[in-house]
Amino acid sequence: LPSLVERVKVSNDGKFIIASGIYPPIIRIFEVAELSMKCERGIDSAVVQFQILSDDYSKLAFLCEDRNIELHAQYGKHFKIRIPKMGRDLVYHPYSGDLIAAGSSQEIYRLNLEQGR
Repeated sequence: LPSLVERVKVSNDGKFIIASGIYPPIIRIFEVAELSMKCERGIDSAVVQFQILSDDYSKLAFLCEDRNIELHAQYGKHFKIRIPKMGRDLVYHPYSGDLIAAGSSQEIYRLNLEQGR
């Protein structure tokens, strides 16, 4: 069990609650209607910030302390990409499909999820 929860978000449809914690780094997804835990996922590094990319929990993006952005699908980890500098915040722009990460420098990193670049 994580001993510290750092981030909590509710899905856009209001049916799921996603929480990220540390010690160990873990993500838990809760279903509100059933008042139960849907699933639990261990990850490699602690989560700095995360975004819900779909209306439910089926698409998630995690900005991790080890400078990686992990993309998760309903079945688990789908893709992992490393950014050059330490990330501080993560934003998703649904109209363009861009995942934007602000780093510890003055640079901003953009990943287009539709085109994969």
